[in-house]
Amino acid sequence: RYILREVAQACLMSLAVFVGVILALFLAEFLGDAAQGQLPTASVFWLLFLRIPEALLLVGPLALMVGVLMGLGRLGESSELAVQRASGLSFSAVLAPIALLAMLWSAGLLAVSGWAGPAAYERSSALMIDLARTALVSGIRPGQFDRLDEGRITLYVGSIERETGLLSEVFVHFDDGPESEILSAPSGRIWIDEGDQRPYLTLYEGRQLRHVNQLASAKRRQIEFMRNDVRLPPPEISVGQTAELSLPLPDLLPLNSPQRFHEWHWRWASPLAALLLALLAVPLAQAGPRQGRFGAVVFALLLYLVYTNLLYAALVWLERRELASGPGLWPLHALVLAGVMVLLLRQWRRW
Repeated sequence: RYILREVAQACLMSLAVFVGVILALFLAEFLGDAAQGQLPTASVFWLLFLRIPEALLLVGPLALMVGVLMGLGRLGESSELAVQRASGLSFSAVLAPIALLAMLWSAGLLAVSGWAGPAAYERSSALMIDLARTALVSGIRPGQFDRLDEGRITLYVGSIERETGLLSEVFVHFDDGPESEILSAPSGRIWIDEGDQRPYLTLYEGRQLRHVNQLASAKRRQIEFMRNDVRLPPPEISVGQTAELSLPLPDLLPLNSPQRFHEWHWRWASPLAALLLALLAVPLAQAGPRQGRFGAVVFALLLYLVYTNLLYAALVWLERRELASGPGLWPLHALVLAGVMVLLLRQWRRW
């Protein structure tokens, strides 16, 4: 119980630090989108909350490995493990609480990967779609020229009411290749069509001028209108298009498509990596005389980087080959498991 308590505390502290770092990176990304008008500021922290499962899957295995190294390393540095070994404590008694913590930790990551993560992804995707429909109003800057649709549309408004979407002193310029179109009106509003869910700009009592972009040509057409509806492009917000990302883990079966096959192995990657890395940390944490515990942490981090990069490379290879059957990532996990068993057997014989 003592070893389990000490190691669990170190793992939870490591998890809090690593998740905080990842969430800070996500927050910087969202704030950048909000500064460009692609996201309302009020939705940033809700979107950040929905990214917590992703952060847990990214750093969960690393936090468990570092926690085991720091917890056992502190016990070894203070000679507590030496006293326990002299008192007859077996190696299995040290390994058992670590294995129990690793299985519970991996089960938690599996729950996040299999159920909480897809639910958060589905809710985040729906929220991003809703924001894409309404973020155009929040992204307009009164008194400045805003360029939309990769520069094809230039929009200027004198003032705007954020709650109702009413505009005043509206100027719109369309660059349509050989011809350009200019619209101006004293008032207008932005609304969302219920049919195609696209944003529209409605201008009232304005003028429309269409002319050829060649200065030598005098071709132009000018009309006055009472109302003119202009369809605007929605802000570009990246939303995943893969339906498998929002499916719970059991719903991925049967693996009858490359997308489901790839997603299945990706869901199991983080829990299995956490279990294997935690067991690997047990022999690595056993430092020799006059050896600090931080050297083992650096070496363990290198092993973690090699292992995770191999996983990502294998996942990319599976995706590019569009494989829907085969061993997938299991040979890589089996290879790491074999190395872990060899190191644990070696440590047990030296104990």
